[in-house]
Amino acid sequence: MKNEVVAKPYARALHSLARDQGKEEQVAQELGQVLITWDGNREFRQFVRRPEISVTAKREAISRLFTDLDPLTVHLLDVVIEKHREEMLAAIYEAYRNLSDESRGIMHAEVSTATVLTEDQEQSLVQALSGAIGRTVKIAVKRDPSLLGGVVIRLGDRVLDGSLARRLAVLGQRLRSGDGGGSVVEH
Repeated sequence: MKNEVVAKPYARALHSLARDQGKEEQVAQELGQVLITWDGNREFRQFVRRPEISVTAKREAISRLFTDLDPLTVHLLDVVIEKHREEMLAAIYEAYRNLSDESRGIMHAEVSTATVLTEDQEQSLVQALSGAIGRTVKIAVKRDPSLLGGVVIRLGDRVLDGSLARRLAVLGQRLRSGDGGGSVVEH
């Protein structure tokens, strides 16, 4: 969570500059390529993370490895290295992609379910969410057996909790407060 909060200002600044220069998608692709190298090359990742290696040496290594990056992408990498925020590059990239999608009217939703959804269920959920908010929605589904049943949807800052656990908690509160929920017989 901390990485996401700190990554957003970097992503917002980069997105604003890239959008103004008409390079939104190019910068996204370049950052994606950097991350593929980062994730796929353990030695490179360790090199960049080592605090005893100078910022200059890290910048030179990146410029030799990635020779055709746009100056915006290079500048972001320079700032990230200078501020010792290398471990946040993936969070910055994700926040950047979300901003880019959002500027095109696409929202991202994180869906947690107790069981695996079928392709048809996923499509129905995407259609229902898109219709409800009037924008295109992309979903990322993850399985969470602790939900027991139902679904929890995180869409931007909103959380729609339709899980069985939540429904049981609400029912329990209603029963304890005497506010509906059916009749309770004590023996």
